[in-house]
Amino acid sequence: MVRFFYFAFILLTNTLLSASNMNDIKQLRQEFNLAIEDSKKASNLYEELLKLKPAINTLQYAYLGATEALLAKHSFNPFSKLSYVNNALTKLNKAVALSDNNIEIRYMRFSVEANMPAYLGYSKHVVDDKNILIKGLKSALISKDNSEMYIVFANGIMTSNHCSKDEKILLTNIIEACNEAKLIKK
Repeated sequence: MVRFFYFAFILLTNTLLSASNMNDIKQLRQEFNLAIEDSKKASNLYEELLKLKPAINTLQYAYLGATEALLAKHSFNPFSKLSYVNNALTKLNKAVALSDNNIEIRYMRFSVEANMPAYLGYSKHVVDDKNILIKGLKSALISKDNSEMYIVFANGIMTSNHCSKDEKILLTNIIEACNEAKLIKK
């Protein structure tokens, strides 16, 4: 009986620790990046985010939606894929409505919509999100702490089919500025 309580305590402690790690945005970003190519990690992250009741935190709510999009990516069942995508976009649209100038949230929605087949009609916000992202990146204070994230945003926009030649030049300059910021010692 003592072993059972010890096991239950360890299990509960690990669950609480992993849930509290999701409150740390850097940890959440790392877990999300790992989940992009790993369906098990995507499922685990989704479950952890659900435990947090992320509707209280707009950025966590957006990550919940983006993680649901990852579940769609990893699913083999077309009906499950469609359900996940619908739920993901509902959450991402709500997160954007609550925090419309947050470029991290905008990038999540842009990334999902820009990678959807056009015939599905899920790409309604791509141009608007792209324009807000570029405007946000142009005016952002680039630092060592945020440079990696901004490089991901700029590369994601550049590799989409929604970027003009002039925008690619601008984004290349932003990437260069980010790379310079990474070299600055604190």
